[in-house]
Amino acid sequence: MEKEWEEKGKRNRRDTLLVIIIVLVLVPLTVFLVRRLDPGYTREPLVVERYLLDDMVTITAYGKDRRKVERAVEDAFRAMERVQDVADRYREGSELYAVNREASEGEVAVSDDLWAMLQAALEVYRSTGGAFDVTVGPLVDLWDVRGKAERGGPPPSREEIERVLPLVGMDKLDLDPVRRTVRFKVPGMSLDLGGLAKGYALDRAVDALRAEGVNSFVVNMVSTSAVVGEKPRLAGGPGWKVAVQNPRGEGFLGVLNFTSDAVVSTSGDYQRYFEYEGVRYHHILDPRTGYPASGLASLTVLGGTDGVHSDAYSTALFILGLERSLEWLGNREGLEAVLVTPDGAVHTTPGANLSR
Repeated sequence: MEKEWEEKGKRNRRDTLLVIIIVLVLVPLTVFLVRRLDPGYTREPLVVERYLLDDMVTITAYGKDRRKVERAVEDAFRAMERVQDVADRYREGSELYAVNREASEGEVAVSDDLWAMLQAALEVYRSTGGAFDVTVGPLVDLWDVRGKAERGGPPPSREEIERVLPLVGMDKLDLDPVRRTVRFKVPGMSLDLGGLAKGYALDRAVDALRAEGVNSFVVNMVSTSAVVGEKPRLAGGPGWKVAVQNPRGEGFLGVLNFTSDAVVSTSGDYQRYFEYEGVRYHHILDPRTGYPASGLASLTVLGGTDGVHSDAYSTALFILGLERSLEWLGNREGLEAVLVTPDGAVHTTPGANLSR
């Protein structure tokens, strides 16, 4: 009997040891297989939408490490929120609000972000002969396109516009590169960064995603977007498709196809406007005339290396119009465009890969 109990005990110890060995082998193997076989966000992406910078922003991010992708997307939105805190001219407490309030009285030191936006604005202002100008704040307030769209009312008179035009012009802006200060040479000036703030925020979002090791994503800010890396094959990759909206109807004019990183920016008269006595007045104001730019219904720039310049160039070229924009683009490498006139005619530069 004693011998039987001893044999039974040995068998129990062997069985227990075997179970322990199986557990020690299977648990790591299971974890390995879960990590190996779990597609993470490579088949179905993480998609997050938030309202920022006066539009709905959508980030679509791919990656195998779920936590890394989720953390990166949160970092990207925080980066864009910081840009909003700098560039929202209507928000009390924003940096731009303070600059507009104080720069007529003397020099105002600005942050690295605001300085970078002003430098990009100055570059585009010079290269487009003043078509892009961030000192249009007084004109934007005078036209009040959004307010008139909601409440109605006529456009400003010629006399009102002529009174405001002397406040517009980046040549009236004193920028000190050593101290990084801003001063208005003419009292009553104000800055409006609506033509490039989204593009700058886009760049900061892209930087944040890449910093976390996420290398396959789309940041869509409606008028400005970036596609980065290769779209996973499980999700239909490796190429990306970006639709170009029809400015005079529903649906799209066509699709732009990309196989590598790209930035796409669109300016159009259909985005914000009001109508008065059968005439459409949109929000893209020509700083040289004081009136909404005419000649185009939309213009899409593609192929730029960063969002801030792409965003600003789409505005500037829209203001320049069809012929001058095509001439300007013909002297620039790396930038392509899709231009649509009010009658619906579509014009493209040679390298714009628009599938219709």
